[in-house]
Amino acid sequence: MRDIPNSEEENEDQYIDVDQMSDLGETTRSKANGQASAGVESAEAESGAGDPVVPGRDLAAEYLDALQHERASFINYRRRTEQERLETVQYATSGLIKKLLPVLDDFDRALAAIPEEERKNNRWVEGVDLIARKLHGIMEQEGVEAIEALGQPFDPNLHEAVAFEDNADGSDNHEDTVAAVFSKGYKLRDRVIRPAMVKVSRG
Repeated sequence: MRDIPNSEEENEDQYIDVDQMSDLGETTRSKANGQASAGVESAEAESGAGDPVVPGRDLAAEYLDALQHERASFINYRRRTEQERLETVQYATSGLIKKLLPVLDDFDRALAAIPEEERKNNRWVEGVDLIARKLHGIMEQEGVEAIEALGQPFDPNLHEAVAFEDNADGSDNHEDTVAAVFSKGYKLRDRVIRPAMVKVSRG
């Protein structure tokens, strides 16, 4: 017959020693803690001065620099578009003003051609003169002003020379000077919309 195992001995073999498992767990944790400490110390040593390792620091600085660059570009773009908008508003009437300048020239020539004796008590002349003055007033309100030319040093930015003459006064002035004005020049604020047509006396 087969031997029947002792049930008490079999039960004793199936039990796990709790004390042994506790000691084994403590040993495992100690090893794990030791390895973790060694890893931290190694990382600190590699960093050079024990500073904590910050992954992506260079990448973050690069992103910040790019963001600041884009922000500055956007600010410049906004200022430029605002300046362009203001210039568009300020000079929106320049096309119409250029078309009215010949009309203004005609009024000035007509008034200049009237003899002085005919100006007195002449309602027609007074009416033409009144219209011319109103037109000049409207131009001034829009920022239009005549360019000073006669007797001024010649400036190619303001004057257009259509004739020349030699300096006949015998002065030592070697500067080119405007001797005569054939057509007035005008500026719209700080922009020349028509240069003055002049005769230049060469120095």
